Amino acid sequence: MKKQHLLLALALPLLAAFTLSSCNKKNVKGAAGDNADMTTDTATIPTLDIQEGADASTEGDIRGGEFAALETIKTVNFDYDRYELSEETRATLQANAELIKARKDWTVVVEGHCDDRGTVEYNLALGQKRAKSVRDYYVRLGVPESVMGTISYGEEKPVCSEATDACWLQNRRAETKVKAN
Repeated sequence: MKKQHLLLALALPLLAAFTLSSCNKKNVKGAAGDNADMTTDTATIPTLDIQEGADASTEGDIRGGEFAALETIKTVNFDYDRYELSEETRATLQANAELIKARKDWTVVVEGHCDDRGTVEYNLALGQKRAKSVRDYYVRLGVPESVMGTISYGEEKPVCSEATDACWLQNRRAETKVKAN
């Protein structure tokens, strides 16, 4: 009987130590060799600093109702790992802004999208930066900030699923959608 108690007294701490040490290994990324299928260019992507809620009070309410894409409001695309607006993008957004300003009954949402390279968190942040840069440009063009909101879908809603540069370009976009009030 004493042997059983002694064996139990020795076995329980060992079992507890083993259990606790194995729990520590969960959700730990593998070594570099484990990610051999990842491209090297995503490993060098810098982090983006997003200030949460910095301008949430000035954005329009985009809750409720369905926002729709219109053929007359064009989608704009971005370079890899960028959210700056090109000259071509600005021209497209100017035409979009004229249509939006003409319709006082519209609420607008600008959706930011990314290709599937990079982490989910990174792509959500980059998508938000893209949406915000488009919204900010609309504001400079005279669209009231109070009728617009932004959302990032990151890589979650691709328009193309091939692993090619042409496909990735299509996914790196900002879509402007509207709903009538």
